[in-house]
Amino acid sequence: MKKYSNKLAKMVAAILLICIAFVGLLYLNNDIGVPKSRLELDIRTSQKIDADWVVDGNVSDTMAAFISYPEDMTDHTFSVYINRPGLSFGYFFRGGGDLTGTNVGITEYTVEGYKERAFISMNQQQVKRLEIGNGNSVQVIDIDSKKPFAIVLPVNAGSIVFYDVDGNAVEFVEHIL
Repeated sequence: MKKYSNKLAKMVAAILLICIAFVGLLYLNNDIGVPKSRLELDIRTSQKIDADWVVDGNVSDTMAAFISYPEDMTDHTFSVYINRPGLSFGYFFRGGGDLTGTNVGITEYTVEGYKERAFISMNQQQVKRLEIGNGNSVQVIDIDSKKPFAIVLPVNAGSIVFYDVDGNAVEFVEHIL
């Protein structure tokens, strides 16, 4: 009986060790996602963002959007991550770079199968506020007109209108990742 329990204990320990090694390998390869707390580090590392650049963004349960830029705002890099359903312990890079639409206007990024969207801009048009109308009420989100922004909103949030410092509506361009 003792011999049987020793064999069983060794088998359980071996299976447990293999499982830990497998999960560790997945984690090291970022196959189970980047934790929310490490998104900025991942952006700086994977997209080669300098330490003196600002990384600003917004994270929800299923999507994360960031814009990175130097203090003089002469350049930028955007990053969009998604949190996949199922065996996922974090976020996966979905798209990024320095598209000109983000530089000169507002770009809306959507990912097929996800119920959220990201609005990213260097804010050259000096957007001051965002209004979200659902037919019954209007939610107002203030935006610093002198800074770039990245905002994540539900696809079904309602009508989205950005306004500049003069009260003019600012259009956005849709982009599917």
